Amino acid sequence: MRKNSILSIFLFFAFSISAYAQQITGSVTDENGIPLPGASVVVEGTSNGVTTNFDGNYSIETSQGDVLVFRFVGYQSQSITVESSSAMNVQLMPNNALSEVVVTALGISREKKSLGYSVSEVSGESINDVKDDNIANSLIGKVAGLQITQSGGIGSGSRITIRGNNSLGGNTQALIVVDGVPINSSGINSGSNDDGGATFRSSISGGGISDINSDDVESISVLKGPTAAALYGSRAGNGVILVTTKKGTNSDKLGVTINSNISVDSPMFLPDYQNEYGHGTLGAAPTDITQLTRSSWGSRLDGSQKLYYNGNRAIPYSAQENNVSDFFRNAIKSISSISLDKASEAGSIRFSYTNNSTESVLENSDLNSHNFNLRGVANLSDKLSVDSKATYFTQEVNNRTFGGGEGILGYVYNMPRNIAVDDLKNYQADNPATPAEFGVIGYAPSTGNPYWMLLNDEENERRNRFIGFSKIDYKFNNWLSAFIRIGADITSVRTRSVEKPGHHFYASGRMSVGEFTSSELNTDFLVTANKDLSDKFNIVANIGGNMSKRTSEGLSNSGESFKIPTKFFLSNLNVLNAPVETPLSIKKVNSLYGALSTSYDDFLYLDVSIRNDWSSTLSEDNRSYMYNSASVSALVHRFIDPNQEFFNFIKLRASIAEVGNDTDPYQLSQTFSVPGQGYLGLTTLGSPSVRLNPDLKPETVSSTEFGVELSMLNNKLSLDLSIYDMTTKDLIYNVPVPAATGYSFFKQNIGEVQNKGVEVNLGANLVDNEKFSWNTSLFYSKNENKIIELTEGLESFIYNSSNDGSIAVKAAIDGSIGDLYGTAWATNDSGMGTVDADGKPISTGAQDTYLGNAQPDALFGWSNTISLNDFTLSFLIDARIGGQVYSQTSAEMDSYGVSERSLQYRESGVTVDAYNTGTESANTQNITAQDYFTSISNMAEFYVYDQDNVRLRELAIGYDIQNTQTFGIDSARLQLIGRNLFFFSKSADDIDPESMVGTTLGTQGISVNAMPTLKSVGLNLTLNF
Repeated sequence: MRKNSILSIFLFFAFSISAYAQQITGSVTDENGIPLPGASVVVEGTSNGVTTNFDGNYSIETSQGDVLVFRFVGYQSQSITVESSSAMNVQLMPNNALSEVVVTALGISREKKSLGYSVSEVSGESINDVKDDNIANSLIGKVAGLQITQSGGIGSGSRITIRGNNSLGGNTQALIVVDGVPINSSGINSGSNDDGGATFRSSISGGGISDINSDDVESISVLKGPTAAALYGSRAGNGVILVTTKKGTNSDKLGVTINSNISVDSPMFLPDYQNEYGHGTLGAAPTDITQLTRSSWGSRLDGSQKLYYNGNRAIPYSAQENNVSDFFRNAIKSISSISLDKASEAGSIRFSYTNNSTESVLENSDLNSHNFNLRGVANLSDKLSVDSKATYFTQEVNNRTFGGGEGILGYVYNMPRNIAVDDLKNYQADNPATPAEFGVIGYAPSTGNPYWMLLNDEENERRNRFIGFSKIDYKFNNWLSAFIRIGADITSVRTRSVEKPGHHFYASGRMSVGEFTSSELNTDFLVTANKDLSDKFNIVANIGGNMSKRTSEGLSNSGESFKIPTKFFLSNLNVLNAPVETPLSIKKVNSLYGALSTSYDDFLYLDVSIRNDWSSTLSEDNRSYMYNSASVSALVHRFIDPNQEFFNFIKLRASIAEVGNDTDPYQLSQTFSVPGQGYLGLTTLGSPSVRLNPDLKPETVSSTEFGVELSMLNNKLSLDLSIYDMTTKDLIYNVPVPAATGYSFFKQNIGEVQNKGVEVNLGANLVDNEKFSWNTSLFYSKNENKIIELTEGLESFIYNSSNDGSIAVKAAIDGSIGDLYGTAWATNDSGMGTVDADGKPISTGAQDTYLGNAQPDALFGWSNTISLNDFTLSFLIDARIGGQVYSQTSAEMDSYGVSERSLQYRESGVTVDAYNTGTESANTQNITAQDYFTSISNMAEFYVYDQDNVRLRELAIGYDIQNTQTFGIDSARLQLIGRNLFFFSKSADDIDPESMVGTTLGTQGISVNAMPTLKSVGLNLTLNF
C-alpha cells in the first residue's frame, strides 16, 4: 500500500513537471502562407499570452491540455489544444474577402484594410501556372496601373513602369525589392541610347527581376504610389515591386515538390505577304547578277526559269509562300524544378533547384540557366531568430538576337518572294581561300544573309548572379522587437561578339569581348513597438536605418581584321582597339527613417513616415534630403450599413507623399577620356559631350491619392478605386545646347512633369458552392502624362529617332513624354497633298508632324478562375487602349515590295490625287507601284498605328489527379497551358503593337524588325510528396 502511494505521488509530480515545463513554438500565417506579425497567442482563460514577431513566429510557455487561442484582426480565431508536440504552426483564414495581409515597404506584412494607399498583391501560383522565363511578363494584365513592355528575344528584360513616366531621364522603371532587400537593376534599360542614339542595332539584355526564379516566389506586391513606397526615399520615385520568396512550411515530414513545365513556342503571327511578284525591279526579273536588288518589284511569278540570286538560271520563278514562316522553328521550352522543405519548432529550411532550357524560334539560338536557392530560419530561443537565404543563378545565352535596322529579321521579313529560305543556308563558298570566297552569299550584293548571322557569327552572353541576405530578429517583450538585416546582390556578365570575315558590313571581320560586374550591398535595421494603449487604441512605431552601397565596373576589348580568317581570338586581330575600361563606380546612400501607425476602434487608421537620405552622388550642400508621407483610412460601413444588409465593407482612404529620384555616380565634376591613339603620337584628352553639374539636386516626386474600397452582397462583389495626381520637379536631364558651348549637353535640374490617373479593380465571386466556383477580376487603369515645364529656351528635345529618319521620340512643353513626331506627306497652302513633276508623293522630310504618343491611354485586364469538382479553368484577357507605335518594319516591307499592301497599282500604276509642284496644277502623271510605295515608305504618318489590341494572354486547364497516395504522392496536378494564343482584335499591321525596339524611355513607340511575339502551348505537372 505504501509503495503504491509513493508511486502515485511520484507519477503525480512527474506529470505536473512535464505539464508546466512545456514550451510551444511555431508560426502563424495567412491562407497563402504569408506570416502574420502581431498575431496574438493566448492561453484560454488566462492572461498568459504573446504576439508573433516580424516573421510570424512565436514562443509561449504552457501546459499539456491547455487551449491556445490564435487571433488576428480580420481573421477567424482558432483554438487548439496543447498535446505532446512542442511545435504548433497555425494558418488563419480571413473572415471576409477584404481582410487580407499584404507585404508592404521594408518587407513588413500589414492588414490591407488599415492602409491609406494602394497596394496590389499577386500570388506565386498566379505567375507559375503559365510560366515565362521572365516573371515580369507574368504580371501583365494582373495589376491596375502596372505596364510591362516586352522587347527582344530569349534572355531579354522587360520595361516595368507604374503609373506612367515620372522622369525625363533614362530610368523611369520600378525599384525591385526581394525579401525586403533592394536588388541591382543593371541591364533593365537597354536597346538604345536615350540621348539621340539610333535604332539600327538593338540588343536587349536581361537583369533585374528577370533573373528571379518564379518557383521560389511566394507573392509579389506592387507599391504603386509614392506614399506606399515612401520608406525607400530617393529610390521610390517610380514605385516598387516587392518579391517575397518561399520558406519551409512542412511541419511533420520532409516535403518534396517536383514541377515540370514543357511548352512549344512558335510565332503568334507573321506579316501578310504578297505572293504574285518576285525578285527584281521596275517590273522585271534580273537577267544579270549585277541587277540583283533586295526588292520584290520584279515581274509576275509565272514559274518560268529565270536568274536566281546564286547565279543558277534553271530555277523556276515561283512564289515561296512560306519562306518567312519556314525560317522560324517550333522551339521547346522546358522549366523543371525540385524543392525540399521542412519545419519544426527549431525553425524551417527550404532548398530548391530550377533548370530552364529554352530554345529560340531562331535556329542555333538558345538559353540555359540554373538556379540554386537555400533558405533557413532558426528559432534560437523564444526571443531570438535568424533568417538567411542564398541564391546562385547562372545563365548562358547562345546567339542572342538583336533587332533594329541591322537586325537579323530585317533580312527575313523583306526576303524576295521567290527565295527558298533553305537555299540561304549556303551562305559561304565551300573551303574559301580568297577574300571574295570568304564573302557572304546573300540574295543581293552587299546584303546580309540571316543564316550567316545565326550559324556563323557569334553573339553570346554568360551571366552569374548571387543574391542573399541574413536577418536577425529579436523580441524584447510582447510589444517591442527589432531586426538587423544584411543583403547582397553581385552580378557578373561576360559577353562575346564575333562578326566573321566575309560579313556584309565588316568584310575583314571584327570581334569584341567584355566583362562587367555590378553589386549592391544593403545593411538595415528596424525597431518596432506595437502597443495597445487601450481596448480601442493601438500604436505601432518603427524606427530604422539603411546603408546602401552600389558598385559597377567593366572592361571591354575589340578590334577588326582577322589575321587568320578561321581563328577568332583577340590576338589574331590586325587592328586591336584600345581597351575600354569602365572604372569602378561607387554610390553610397545612408538613410534614417521612422513611421508611426495608429488605429482607433478598428475604424480609423493614420500613418505618417519620414526618411532622410544622404547620397554620395550629390554635392555636400545637396546630398541630404528629407522625404515624408501621410495617409488616413476609415472603415465607415458600420455607420452606413451597420447590419451589413448590402455593404460588408466600406473604406475611404487618402494619402500625400514626397519622395525622390537621385542620380548616378560621377555626375558632378568634369572628367575627360584619354584616346588610345593620340594626335601625332602625342597624349591628348577627349572632350566630353556633357558638361556636368556640381549643384545637381535630386528629383522630387509629390503625390496626392484618394481611394475607396468596397465589399458587398455577402462579400461576393468588391471594388477598389484609386485616383492619383503626381508631380515631379527638378528633373535631371542632359539638356541639348549649341555646339558653340563646346558641349552637346548640359546636365541640369529642369522642368516639371505631371501624371494623373485612375485605377479600378473590380472583383466578383460569381458562384461558390461545394462543386462549382467562379471568381473573376477586372483591372482598368488610365494615366495622363503632361510636361508642364522644361527650361528657359528649351521648348522640346529628341530622345531618339529611327534609323530611317522618319520618326523621333520627343518631349515638348504641354505635350507628353514619348510624343511621336515624324515625316508626313507635304501639302500645299490649301492642304492638298503634293507630288513632284514625275508624280511621286513628296515627304515633308522633317520629323515635325505630331503623330501620337508611345504610352497607351488605358490598360485593361480580365482574370477568371472557374472550378468544377477536380477541374480548374483559368484565363486572362488583357488589352491596351490608345497610344501609338511607328512600324519601320511595315515601311520597309512596302519599300521592298513584299507586303500584301504593295499589290496595289502593280499593273495599272496610279495617278495620285494631288497637287503637282512641277506643273503647278492638279496631278496627271501616272507612276508605278514601286515609285508610289518607295515614296510613301519615307512618310511616317502612314506607318504610325494605334496600339489598340485585345488578346488571350494566358489559359490554363487543370486537373487534380485522384488516388495518388497509392503511389506515395500526396497530391498531383496536371495542366494544359497556353500563352498569347490569339488576338481578339489588333489595329497594327505586321507587328505586335506592344513590342518595342528597346526597354529605354527613348525606344518606346518604335518597332523595327522585332522578334515575333511567341505563342506557347504546353503542359505543367506538379507533384507533392
